[in-house]
Parts: sequence; structure tokens; C-alpha cells
Amino acid sequence: MHVGRSPSWQFGHGDMGFLHTALFVRDAAALPVAPAPDIPPRLAGEIPGDAEVLTGPERTTAGQQWAGWWHRLVGQAVREARQSVTPLPAGTDPDDFHARIRHRFGGRDEVFDPPAFRALAGIEPLHSAVIATFGLFRQWSISRQDQAELAQRGFAPGIVRAAAERTAADLGVPVNDLAGYANVLDLDGQWWHLAGPGCALCSVAVARDPVAAARLLREIFSSGRMRPR
Repeated sequence: MHVGRSPSWQFGHGDMGFLHTALFVRDAAALPVAPAPDIPPRLAGEIPGDAEVLTGPERTTAGQQWAGWWHRLVGQAVREARQSVTPLPAGTDPDDFHARIRHRFGGRDEVFDPPAFRALAGIEPLHSAVIATFGLFRQWSISRQDQAELAQRGFAPGIVRAAAERTAADLGVPVNDLAGYANVLDLDGQWWHLAGPGCALCSVAVARDPVAAARLLREIFSSGRMRPR
């Protein structure tokens, strides 16, 4: 995760692993998922996989189940984004590492708990597809570009700062009310979706395009003041 800060605004952008895992399952197992504005396009590049891990009818069912799983995962991503700018509960020791982890990432195990994926137990055949492709996903993750290059996939700091200041001026609100988060995904082409107040999903191509990035950032900052008053 990469975080930009000033004395006033806050913005984070990162490579959310569990969202990439779900997208990999969809593409590697060739699950038919109905197009929708909140469903991303295919992952970029060649995706190793085997459509034969499920039969044709099983893939159809798993595709329907996948859409429900995706929406739950996105809901968790939105929650984690909001928790990243929400203070710890009163009385919590700020040096308590485990308390900070629970505060930020609580609830993830209910939707994403590799390698057994017990959260999907009983949701067949999707569970079988996830288990069958998870090893391939880990290999794909390792083979991706090195971390130095991944760090260049996010939003340029100057564009973030300008968008925060412009949005605050347009809304007539203090710039220190503004905070946001974007999950940057390795997708084909330009795509983005405002998943919740102050939280978006987008492709790398959007994050690296100055015009598209500025437009999305203003949507993120203006959609909801994530920083508590």
C-alpha cells in the first residue's frame, strides 16, 4: 500500500491481493460472469489456467456464485479503506500491533481465508474452482513485475494533491476533511468503479493517465468525507 499525506488530506492506493485472487479465479477457470458496471474486465496479459477444472454446467453455476463473492470482497475492501482513516477505539493502546490489525482488517477471514477458503465451504462449485486455481495464482503473483515497478503503478503525488485541493475548493469544505483510497488492479484497458464513499477500484491504466486519474480522484474525494470529524 502506498499512502500520500499532507498536513491536511490523506490518500492511499494499493494492490489489493484478495481482489486480484478473485479476478484470477474468474479468468483462469473461464467462469462466465455477466457484464456489469461494477465487474472489472479481464486481468491484463496472459493468465495461466484450465477451464477443465469444472464442467460446463459447473462453470455456469460458479460464475453466478463468483459475482456474489466478488461483491462481498469489494464490500470488505471498502470497509478496510474506511478503517484506514478511522481512529482506533477509545482506550486502545496505539502501540498494540494486533489491535491495529484487527481494527483495519477485521472481517476479512469471513470472505477470504486461504489456503483452505473455508469461507466458501459449501458454495460449490466455486469453492472447488478457487482451490484448483490458487496455486496458479501464487505462481502468477510471483512472476509479475518486480516491486520497484509495481510502485510506479499508482497515482502521481502531484495529481493527488491537486485533486484534493481542487475538490475541497469546489465543495467549500476544509481540505483536511478529505481522505480516500483506490485499489489499483492489473486489468486490461481503462476501467474504474466507485465502490463506496471515498473508495474506488481502478485499472493501472487509469491510475497512470493524468486526465483519467484526476477525474477519478475528484470522484473519490467528493463522494464522501472519509476522515472522521
